[in-house]
This record gives sequence, C-alpha cells and structure tokens, in this order.
Amino acid sequence: MIVIAAASLRFSSSSHAVFPSLFLPVHTSRQFLLVPARRDSSISCIDFSPPPPPPPSPSSSSSDGNGGMRWESFRKKKVVMRVGYVGTDYRGLQIQRGPGSFPTIEGELEAAIFRAGGIHNGNFGDLYKIGWTRSSRTDKGVHSLSTMISLKMEIPENAWKDDLSGILLADYVNSNLPNNIKVFSILPSQK
Repeated sequence: MIVIAAASLRFSSSSHAVFPSLFLPVHTSRQFLLVPARRDSSISCIDFSPPPPPPPSPSSSSSDGNGGMRWESFRKKKVVMRVGYVGTDYRGLQIQRGPGSFPTIEGELEAAIFRAGGIHNGNFGDLYKIGWTRSSRTDKGVHSLSTMISLKMEIPENAWKDDLSGILLADYVNSNLPNNIKVFSILPSQK
C-alpha cells in the first residue's frame, strides 16, 4: 500500500514560520519529512525510517570521479522515478536543447542518471531514445513535491532484491544531483 499525503504551502523568503510536516512514505515502512531551506533553494529531506540495507558491493559500484556513485549496468528496464524539487534556479521541468539553453530539472536529472550508470553513452542527450515521459510540467521557478517520470533505465543486477522501495537506486542518482532536486524512489514499471 502506497500513501502520499501533502499539504499546499505558500513559502515566503522572509518567513520564519515552522512548516508543517509533509510525510511522503515511499512504502508503508518509510516516511520522509521535507523542509524547504530559508536562504537558498535546497530541500532538506529527513528520513524517519529504519536504515536501508547496505549498498551493493564495491564490485558492482564505483565513484564517477565527481563524488557521485555509479552502478554497473546489467540490463535495461522500464522504471518510474518519483522526484521532488525547488525550481527557483531552473527554467522549468522540460529540457531545453541548443545554444543559449537554460538549466532545467530534466537536464539535471538526465545528467545525474547518466553519471550513476542509468543511461547508456549512445542514448545520452536524446530522451526520446529512453522513452522519457513525465506526469506534468512546471514553469520557471515553480516547485514540485512529487513528479512521476518513467523511462527505460540501465539497472544493476538484482536492483530491488533487498530494497523493494527503490531507495538505493535513488540514492545513487541523488549523489549526482544538486541539493535542490531529490529522487525519492525508482521502482519497476508495471507496464
């Protein structure tokens, strides 16, 4: 059973109010608290759940040289990612290609998934090749608490063996993302 509960909030840069808790259980045994930062556009994500199982062994993961984690691809699988972000520093969700393009959420996500090992070199730069679809779009400066993105991702062997909630794969992608974008889960798609 998956439960998503969220409140509609209006944030003010000068506000020092205590924000209500936003609980986003990925699975009934995991709960997260999102707290927007006051001075920058980052999201603090506090996990109130028991710690996840240890990450895959060093033989199946490595560092990409930029401090982010990378997995060894085993096969391609259609997955669904649940993503949240503070859009203040971005020109919307949808990627913009070409000269003079501006930073977007999809651009950051594509680069982070590639660095984590989820997109093959030959498919990087063309979201159509990996079947990228999104539940919605946002405009410049707009935030999202839960956007669903589906894509065909290169995944490690036994990706969800000890992690039915998809938190470990999300952690690999998050290690390659800026602080104002978070992937909450990566789960196999049912279709």
